[in-house]
Amino acid sequence: MTLGMPNVSRASIAHVLDRAAKTITDAAGPDGRASRADVTKKLKELTGTEKTLVDTFFRFMDHRDARAGASVTAKDIKAALADAKTKLVNAYDLDRNGLSPEERAKMGQVGQLAATIAETFRTPSYAAREAAEVLVNPKWTPNALPSVDVADLSSSARKSFEAKARRAEQQDGLIDPPIARKLTAGGEQFTVVAQFTHDSFGIELYNANGRRVANGSGWGTPDQPIEWR
Repeated sequence: MTLGMPNVSRASIAHVLDRAAKTITDAAGPDGRASRADVTKKLKELTGTEKTLVDTFFRFMDHRDARAGASVTAKDIKAALADAKTKLVNAYDLDRNGLSPEERAKMGQVGQLAATIAETFRTPSYAAREAAEVLVNPKWTPNALPSVDVADLSSSARKSFEAKARRAEQQDGLIDPPIARKLTAGGEQFTVVAQFTHDSFGIELYNANGRRVANGSGWGTPDQPIEWR
């Protein structure tokens, strides 16, 4: 007997939407309003399905406003989030036992994207580790994520970055200088410190509190790196 895909709970989808709304809130400028330019800049820190969800969700928020194209406020985001949960998710769970594949197929893009992420839930740290693969898949691409000024790194991240920089100088060209990049995953912000040598690479992830939450390494050339572990 072949088992079908399990239902995805409304609560787990709502959690994903909460995290997407938080990402849009974090994108807001000093005035607390998130414009298309603010969100476009923030999207550079995201990858994969989460990036598509945040982009699509913001468009949903923007279209709810009578003045499409204007920025959205914290109040707008809160109202759109509640609307999305009710109309784009819960309304399709007619038997109230979670969203089945058939019910999900009838949902709009925001609901479907959120359900896809919820189906394979990852903690923010785990999601960030997966998202960081954009730097090495299909090849070493240091500009796949926006850069971070070394002066803005946490003390632990800066200490690691500076140690890697000294190592690169000592090796005289055999090791590339380290890079520091911004990454948003699971609604949380992370800093990536990475370095590639002629035949290997290392990647470290630091959370918003400056604590290292993941690290890994891999082998291969910049054009053909092996998946990091």
